[in-house]
Amino acid sequence: MITIELAEKAADAGTVREAPIQAPALQISVFGPLTIRGGAKELTANDLGGPKPRQVLEILLLSFGSAVSKTRIMDLLWDGNHPAVALPTLESYVSVLRRHLQPGAGRTGPLRTVTGGYAIDRSLVELDLDRFETLVKTAGQAEPREALALLTEALDLASAPLLGDELLPAWAEHERALHAQQVGVARVLAAEAALSVGEVGDAIAFSRAAVKEDPLNERAWTVLILGLECNGENTEALRTFDRFRRVMDEELGCAPGAALRDAQARLLTSTAATSGAPDIRGPIHVVKESRSSAPTAAQQEAERLRILIVDDHTTFSDLLAGALDREPDLKSVGAAKSVTSAVEMFHDLQPDVVIMDLHLADGSGLQASERILSEHPEARIVMLTGNPSQDALREAAGLGVCAFLPKDGALGVMLNALRHAHPGNLIVHPSLLARLGSGPSILPGLSA
Repeated sequence: MITIELAEKAADAGTVREAPIQAPALQISVFGPLTIRGGAKELTANDLGGPKPRQVLEILLLSFGSAVSKTRIMDLLWDGNHPAVALPTLESYVSVLRRHLQPGAGRTGPLRTVTGGYAIDRSLVELDLDRFETLVKTAGQAEPREALALLTEALDLASAPLLGDELLPAWAEHERALHAQQVGVARVLAAEAALSVGEVGDAIAFSRAAVKEDPLNERAWTVLILGLECNGENTEALRTFDRFRRVMDEELGCAPGAALRDAQARLLTSTAATSGAPDIRGPIHVVKESRSSAPTAAQQEAERLRILIVDDHTTFSDLLAGALDREPDLKSVGAAKSVTSAVEMFHDLQPDVVIMDLHLADGSGLQASERILSEHPEARIVMLTGNPSQDALREAAGLGVCAFLPKDGALGVMLNALRHAHPGNLIVHPSLLARLGSGPSILPGLSA
């Protein structure tokens, strides 16, 4: 919900960067229905002059504090096919927004004009999405107990979907998908923090919610199974392990990792014992090895899979790189935006796996894959797209691409595909086959 609180009088400020520090004029919520509060006045999405002005505001809020060019806004509003009068029409939308959001303040209120575009002055606005992102970022640098409190607050704040009542534009759906991935990451981090400080009930609750949203998130399953073990629920932990094993086998054709296999061995030994084994209580730390055999930091770094991202959308690349670097066994080594740069960076960096967007600025990801695989047939390439054709799937299979995944799919699916990608087989996510309106039988040699 977007809520904007309107101040009776906004202070005059020349640009976003030069605006003086003052109390926020507006309080805006983009979780759930859009709402705006300022002083004693409250606005909803219906009070902003129509769908297009409202979408202009939403686009600026999603780039909170950063300038968005007029060209970018027009491309989003009209899906890349804007009319000849788009520029004056956009400017009229901004004027309408200003009359509603900052009456009497003109260009000196929260909605600022900057060179070539517009921006929201973050010193004059409190935004719940910004608060969520700040809490999650701060938690990443905090001790487990503090991190748990910060992440709990963040997840409570984001309990409703982003832009929950914005149903039509594709860009809103894309932003919701990216945000859902961030929420999923926050849930797993909260579960791990809770487990490490002995809050087993919270760890189980957070991890169950993460597994429900992303059934292929191995980190979430790991915390859930270790939490059940810590809670003395060994039989349920074994059942949970078996459910995850079946999911991994059916969806990705692979097995759980070492940490879960070790947990299974402990649980089998415990449940099979004829005499009472000591009950395992207290905090269980989520680690891959025991202390006696723990690898050094240098060994851990060397064993991480090195991932090259190839995508011409900078925001997506940055978010994905951050997600990779938070994984203990993965790390991003670079980001290319074109066919040419993808091939050059592969030669220079020699990554273990490449995440390749199907559509690039100067051509197709299939072209880049063909050039890479012609020289390095052992290369592992995972292709991303929202709308593949049957021809694209067949060409990918012929080239030796390892997997074809939806770009708007669950983050855990992508991470596990990276871990288990192997040349020789093409795994196609079932949702992509469903979008083609046919099953895997029409694509011989492919597995779903």
